[in-house]
Order: sequence, then C-alpha cells, then structure tokens
Amino acid sequence: MNGPLGSLFDETELIKGVSGAGNNFAHGHFGYGPKYGENILESIRRATEKCDSLQSFLLFHSLGGGTGSGLGTYVLRLLEDQYPDVYRFATSVFPSSDDDVVTSPYNSVFAVSELREHADCVFPIENQALLDIYQKIDKKKNEKQKYDSR
Repeated sequence: MNGPLGSLFDETELIKGVSGAGNNFAHGHFGYGPKYGENILESIRRATEKCDSLQSFLLFHSLGGGTGSGLGTYVLRLLEDQYPDVYRFATSVFPSSDDDVVTSPYNSVFAVSELREHADCVFPIENQALLDIYQKIDKKKNEKQKYDSR
C-alpha cells in the first residue's frame, strides 16, 4: 500500500497474511480457498453493499501461479454461488510460452476448466503481450519526456 497506486485501494478490504500458493493450483483452490473463503465473501459483501445497482464482478488474475489460478477461480465459484444473477467477467493473464515455472501449463489448464464453468466472459491476455504493451507505452512516455525537456 506504500506504492504510487496504494491510494486506489481500500486497505480495510485487504485480506493479509497469505504467503502464496507455491505455484500450485490445488494449494490455492483447495487449501487457501476454503481457509479464507468466508473472509473473502465478507469483504465482497461489504463492497457490494455500497453499490446502488450491482451489475457485475470483474476478476483480474494470473493463471500461471497457484494463487491466481487456484484461489482466483475459487473466488469466481464463490461469486457464482452467492451472487448467481450478477455477471462474472475475468481478465485472465496466461503465462508466456517461455515461462520458467514448470507447473504453469498445468495451473492454466485447471484454471481454464474452472473459468468455463463459473465465468460469464473471459478476457484472455498473454503475459508477454502484456509486457510488450507496457514497454511500448513506457518507450513513448520516455520519448515525450525527452522531447518536453528540450
């Protein structure tokens, strides 16, 4: 919460104390999911109570590691169970083909299976493509700063 975007988030809605799922879908989905499910639902409930007309949920997660793939899809399942009439959109970041985490392909396959079942719409993006977009934006920003400083 100390970074430049920290003020965008309500710190009271954060669930802390989780170290990660060790690049293991099952650990995130079947371990952390049930362990923290009630805390997650309570945080979501508080946020939804502030809405005048809740239309949808938008989940951002990575599919290569265990937390994003396992816990992320567990949360999607919770949303379907608790808010069946509210749309669930997922922006899912797929690992690059040169990803060095040996479990990434497996985590992605398990997560896609869950996404098919519990998401109304999935916006896939590949990790390397996301990095390429960032680098293009950063390059233009640096070029503009050089031009402006003249």
